[in-house]
Amino acid sequence: MCTTTPTNTRATPALHDVPFHITIFLVSLYVLSGVTQPLLMELAKQAGLADKSCQIYMQFYYLGTASVVLLARSDEQLSWRTTFKTAGIACVDIMAQTMNYSGATMAGPTIFAIIYSSVTIWCALLSRVFLKRAMSSLQWLSVLVVFIGLGVTGFSSLNLGPEVMRGTVLVMLGSALHALMYVLSEMIMNNGTEVVSATKYCAVYGSSACSAYFLWQMFYTRRHFGELILEPMRMAGTSYGYALAVLFAIGFMSMVHSATFFHTVKYVPGGATSAGVLKALQAVLVFAATSLAFCDRFGGEEMCFTMDKMISLCIVVVGVVLFGKATEIGQSRETSNVGAYRRINSFSEGEFDVAKKNEV
Repeated sequence: MCTTTPTNTRATPALHDVPFHITIFLVSLYVLSGVTQPLLMELAKQAGLADKSCQIYMQFYYLGTASVVLLARSDEQLSWRTTFKTAGIACVDIMAQTMNYSGATMAGPTIFAIIYSSVTIWCALLSRVFLKRAMSSLQWLSVLVVFIGLGVTGFSSLNLGPEVMRGTVLVMLGSALHALMYVLSEMIMNNGTEVVSATKYCAVYGSSACSAYFLWQMFYTRRHFGELILEPMRMAGTSYGYALAVLFAIGFMSMVHSATFFHTVKYVPGGATSAGVLKALQAVLVFAATSLAFCDRFGGEEMCFTMDKMISLCIVVVGVVLFGKATEIGQSRETSNVGAYRRINSFSEGEFDVAKKNEV
């Protein structure tokens, strides 16, 4: 999923620039597409399509992300240097998302949703390291709250078996690496020497990752397709039509999630608070949908509602929303300080002009 916040020096368009019902519809698509992705990965696993060495489902995932190129046809081309850097960052995200969705098939969608919602927090910590971005006391407190919630998830997964525990660790590492991709992307998009639109960046990044996975399918999966894909499909009773439907659904939802993200960050007020709330809302909905759709049908206890998961989810959601609010407060203070500085400068210049006239 390519969700790098667009860098734009122009003023953010007002909400009324787009009909309100259109904005609500697209934001709903953004949230729902984020909810369906881990659920579709679980369906791929049950259909025998989730071999961790083949990663065929990730091929379709990045095919959807690369489809954003259709929205970036009118944007300026990136320089070769930026293109190569973007391809390198795509390699980082390949590792991240491979860990995330391999971990999701092992730990289940609910644990995945709880941990993955911490990406916002990892972004803040890595921005502090790489971008030297200051954090307020409230932001540090929210980081602590989120990690307490993740700790609850980690300890509760110990009781669900070694595979669930390994999946939990993979998602934690993958979430941190995915956040690193965001920070590195911001460094490229704010390089000060080249205008890099978010849609163009996302298209290049998605195309690079999709191409890398395609090479893997050609050189590895093709040679093991029968034993690692067709045989598990046969044992699961999966038809070719159903397999293609699941894989294309993964790609389609990835495309919808990437495309609707740009509208969300551009037109929805609230900034970081909105982003945090939506990320938390996705975790809650995945938690509920997994319990309803998969509990007592697929897998084991990792698919079901438990008090440990509920406590962890509540702690993480509170931390993410609190961090978003703290970030918005910090941004509003910075804006107020800049406005005050400009007013003081304007006032001083006005006094200076009056003094000059009096001298004359």
